[in-house]
Amino acid sequence: RPAPAPAAVAAPVDDLPADASLVHSVLHQAAHPMAAVFHVGLKIAALGSYVALGLLTGSFVVQFVITVTLLAVDFWTVKNVTGRLLVGLRWWSDLEEDGTSTKWRFETIENRGALNAMDARIFWWTMYVTPLLWIALGLIGVLKFELNWLIVVVIALALNGANLVGYFKCDREAAERLQDAVGASMMGAAMGSVAAALRGGGSGASGGLW
Repeated sequence: RPAPAPAAVAAPVDDLPADASLVHSVLHQAAHPMAAVFHVGLKIAALGSYVALGLLTGSFVVQFVITVTLLAVDFWTVKNVTGRLLVGLRWWSDLEEDGTSTKWRFETIENRGALNAMDARIFWWTMYVTPLLWIALGLIGVLKFELNWLIVVVIALALNGANLVGYFKCDREAAERLQDAVGASMMGAAMGSVAAALRGGGSGASGGLW
């Protein structure tokens, strides 16, 4: 089912002052800067809380509660808000009637050409880089023998991985539908040309005989 098309209007790069920072430049080119800030900021907050609380408090309970809460908020935000605004995609899964299997469901906007390129870069780069950072933190935890803190890493990888897989599948299905639509359009145009040529040829032949 097509999702509502987000407004993709970004300010021109030429309007930036000469001393603009990289972050300001990126957000200036984004069509949805607030969504981009939340998309990146919540992930940084979860990673930062994991590292900072581990160093400053040494309390696994405090680290676990705060970090997992941030991870849950990030998961919900990406799944229901930033994915729809930044890349025009949305996914969810339904439990089948047998109660033992799930069915993936996807939404995408009808006009993907209206999406903002900077929004898409922010979305996908963050989605791919974040699990790698959590894997690195997990390896550090193993080397330092802090195995109980790996529970947080596993939860982070599960939540980030679910969103990544869901949006990857959704994006791939949208691309396949676009290819099918383009193929059908080209086939229809080709068949129309052939039919027109046959009609033209038939009329010429009839005119020559009579």
